[in-house]
Amino acid sequence: MRRILHINTAGGRGAAGGIPEALGTMACRNGLDAVLAGSRRNGTQAPWMSIGSRADMAVHWAATRLADRHGLHSRSATRRFVEQAEAMDPDVVHLHNIHGYYLHLATLFDWLRRSGRPVVWTLHDCWAMTGHCAFFPPHGCPGWAGGCRECSEAGSYPASRGISRSAANYSLKQRLFTSVERMTLVPVSRWLDGVVEQSFLRDLPRRVVYNGIDLDTFRPREELRAPADSPLLLGVASHWDFRKGFDHFLELRRLLPAHWRIRLIGLDRAKLRDLPAGIEGLPRISDAATLSAHYAEATMLAVPSRAEGNNITKMEALACGTPVATFDAGGAPEGIDAATGAVIQQGNIGALAEAIRRAPGNFDSAACRNAACRLFDRNKMFNQYLKIYDSL
Repeated sequence: MRRILHINTAGGRGAAGGIPEALGTMACRNGLDAVLAGSRRNGTQAPWMSIGSRADMAVHWAATRLADRHGLHSRSATRRFVEQAEAMDPDVVHLHNIHGYYLHLATLFDWLRRSGRPVVWTLHDCWAMTGHCAFFPPHGCPGWAGGCRECSEAGSYPASRGISRSAANYSLKQRLFTSVERMTLVPVSRWLDGVVEQSFLRDLPRRVVYNGIDLDTFRPREELRAPADSPLLLGVASHWDFRKGFDHFLELRRLLPAHWRIRLIGLDRAKLRDLPAGIEGLPRISDAATLSAHYAEATMLAVPSRAEGNNITKMEALACGTPVATFDAGGAPEGIDAATGAVIQQGNIGALAEAIRRAPGNFDSAACRNAACRLFDRNKMFNQYLKIYDSL
């Protein structure tokens, strides 16, 4: 086994982009050939294969927005990509996020089925198992496991403002995604594995592999830690929206004592402009060493998300010795215990604020670091994927 083709929406950004890039880099270091294919390069340094153009994506986005036809456009772009992929002749095709307005699902899966190549599919969210949404609403959804006949989440990503065809999308995914004989699923959390168990993908082989981070870059630096009389609450996201709980931080500012500082990283221009007093805002930070310093300074990281596959900022904070307060959303609590943070009932902002207030002096920095080393080591992640590749 020599050649691995990773397919993902984008490279070098967030968990879903950073993980395939890290896997590709580590594969090359270990004598394998790896190429990352997607629609947006985003500065990745990995060998790259483009899928489609901005115009292709714009048409696909419009069709999704108007008629809920996500994955039903970009046919020509996907055909061109398949020709390039055939020329590369990969030994393993590794799928990541295949949503994102850039792939024609039927063309892609027809090629995977006909080629007979082994396929690994890392599931970062629930999109593969629903007729529309990438994450269920916080109150749950009774329809996704039975056909998505009616959808209350049509306005969520990938948003449709026109008609809803969730039932048809669900049937199409079920037919396509169960048509590849040699495919192994890799959910990134135990919670997501439980979702797969209830879905039409339940009979496919699968193995949970946590996303991994660079433990040499993300490390404790106690000399940076905020003093006890001026504690720092940190929030980090690639894109702050309702799902990530941006509004909860505004409420936390009201509930926390004035000596608590709040810093949010990853804000766009509009949110930076409108940020209320008492919250420090920073744009997205691409440099890992700089981001690591912010984690190391923080007294606690807050993850008030309404839905998560398995939050990577949690992993980075723990690696820097910083405890985490999180809602019990999806896989976000995994790796958090009484020594490394607090898990709060979804939406209980008062309890979240109380857990944050108690943070100074009440958590073990070494325990946080040990949890990250045990569960979220990038080298362990890579070795687990190598075993999966070999088994195929």
